Amino acid sequence: MPIHPFSILDTRTKEWKERKNWWITNYKIQSELGRENTESKTMFWDTESNVSIFDPTLCEIMYDWFSPKNGKVLDPFAGGSVRGIVAEEMGRDYFGIDLSESQIKANQKQSDKPHWVCGDSEEKLDEFHNNHYDFVFTCPPYYDLEIYSKDKNDLSNMNVKSFDEKYKSILQKSVEKLSNNRFFGIVVSEVREPSLTGKYSSGKYRGLVRKTIDILENAGLEFYNDMILFNSQHQASRVGKVYFERNRKISSIHQNVLIFVKGNPDIATIEIEGGEPFCRVYGEDYLSFRHAAISIDADTLVASEVERRCRSRKSIYKDWQILGEETLPHIKYEVGGVPFENPKQISKLCGLSESECRNRINSNNPIYRHWIRTEGWNISYEEMEEIWECGIELEKPTISCEGNTFYSIKEAGQFFNLSSERIRQKLKDKTHSDYFYL
Repeated sequence: MPIHPFSILDTRTKEWKERKNWWITNYKIQSELGRENTESKTMFWDTESNVSIFDPTLCEIMYDWFSPKNGKVLDPFAGGSVRGIVAEEMGRDYFGIDLSESQIKANQKQSDKPHWVCGDSEEKLDEFHNNHYDFVFTCPPYYDLEIYSKDKNDLSNMNVKSFDEKYKSILQKSVEKLSNNRFFGIVVSEVREPSLTGKYSSGKYRGLVRKTIDILENAGLEFYNDMILFNSQHQASRVGKVYFERNRKISSIHQNVLIFVKGNPDIATIEIEGGEPFCRVYGEDYLSFRHAAISIDADTLVASEVERRCRSRKSIYKDWQILGEETLPHIKYEVGGVPFENPKQISKLCGLSESECRNRINSNNPIYRHWIRTEGWNISYEEMEEIWECGIELEKPTISCEGNTFYSIKEAGQFFNLSSERIRQKLKDKTHSDYFYL
């Protein structure tokens, strides 16, 4: 659907209207059902029933832009059926809470796919898992613009102070349920106080948009996008001139679509796009090198460095892997048949300085003849470390005398109580075949 991601969402366009009709016709959406007894104080809604009907086209683009496929959607002010039906038909798992039992039953008759929960959101949200939902998308009551019931827990039936307190609590709890690196969407509009004839009350705005932003920012979200839903001018044109000439009130023909983010929007965007995991770092799968970089250390790590580490054959990066491409250690040294990548590894395992390890590798002393450079090993990091556990022979005997091995001629002389020179003579004399260099 050619709806561009601009800050103005124009519901009056042909494309928008056709898509809206497509949803309503194909899925028989009747979002007004369940609110037959609603008391409406406005001509704001461009509907025959004069009650608010949520736009399915808006639902579609919000789910498409800000929630991952197969994600879980939470709606603490479910109201009519439209947000739930559109979510489920787009492959999302929808959980909507509404106080009205008649509303829930009306929604269920239209579709049993969404999870419709009847009850007070302030209480019911306590039963939901924290950090579990991929998108919160909702539209609260606009104070008493529409009064849905006489229930004391119904926000639309409360005074401004009580509304604000309960509204804040519900939004805060909804934030807790949202997973990290995910978006939170809410559709709100400014609502005026009543203008009373005789008292000349100003009919000022109650600040619902501002309060919503403050509540969600204080709950830990970042205010990220502000879109205008441009509604039909049909109803407003009937009364707009009268209101303007009387007290300069401007007729409202829009709603605010506010988008917040919990965590990092770049990660959220990557995960919304989805796909198969590409690389793994310390047991965590990521969709791309960039995904890994932002998730691990967004301040200092970049995608190219993640790629370098994933392709590296150094043991320090053994937990950085491209999935499906096994990286093996590059063995360059052996000590007595035990493989190593570099002298630093040998140093740590043997308790010697790195320079001493290098000296032994380069030494002509036969006692270190098993310290060698090598190529051709084809083992995994795990196999290499298993060999390390078997121990390392740091020095090798250099001579064998009468069936005994010794590290030096001096050691052999002390053992046989002979001089070093006599041991050396026997090693050279072919008649002493049991004296030889190893």
